[in-house]
Amino acid sequence: MILKSEIAGVILAGGKASRMGYLDKALLKLHDRPLIEYVLATARKQVGELTISVNRNPHKYRYLGLPLIADCHNQYAGPLVGIYSAMQWVAKTRKQTRMKYLACFAADVPWFPSDLVAELASQLLISGSEVAWCTCAKQVQPLFSLWSLDTRPVIESAIASGIYGPKLVMPQLKNVLVEIQAHEPGYFFNINSLAALEVAKKMRKNT
Repeated sequence: MILKSEIAGVILAGGKASRMGYLDKALLKLHDRPLIEYVLATARKQVGELTISVNRNPHKYRYLGLPLIADCHNQYAGPLVGIYSAMQWVAKTRKQTRMKYLACFAADVPWFPSDLVAELASQLLISGSEVAWCTCAKQVQPLFSLWSLDTRPVIESAIASGIYGPKLVMPQLKNVLVEIQAHEPGYFFNINSLAALEVAKKMRKNT
């Protein structure tokens, strides 16, 4: 069994949001709350400690009271760099903890299961894998994933070779793709445009 105290979590909010006019996408409001607050509310109960990967305007995120991590190199190159940077942060600043895994959450996806990390952890152990990622309604969600911190050297090598997406590094690791059931509307709905934000507002009431 993987304990919650062994899992660090990172909300990935370090992208450029070029399709949204380079706005701070994670801070756009859905109903009356920034997107990242929806993610935070569901994610923080699933991990031992939570951080945010952010590359610009970090002062806008400080009110959340979480550690902020910038990409350690190749800023804006892709989410795999954010994942690697979070692993580096855990290794350098949490040496005395028992954290062995990193759970990842996308900052622009407000709704996902409250037991997602537990399900990924269960399947990780059952399969003997190094990383568990998920799929829902035939759509792969590589940013919602659980990684052994032992994968850091492989990720570092992949980034050095020009691989910047989590999905692209999976063939280099023992991985398990976990099917997640969409029990509630809007699970894993990615808000990557202003039009998608308007669609999200109609999916659920202010919850």
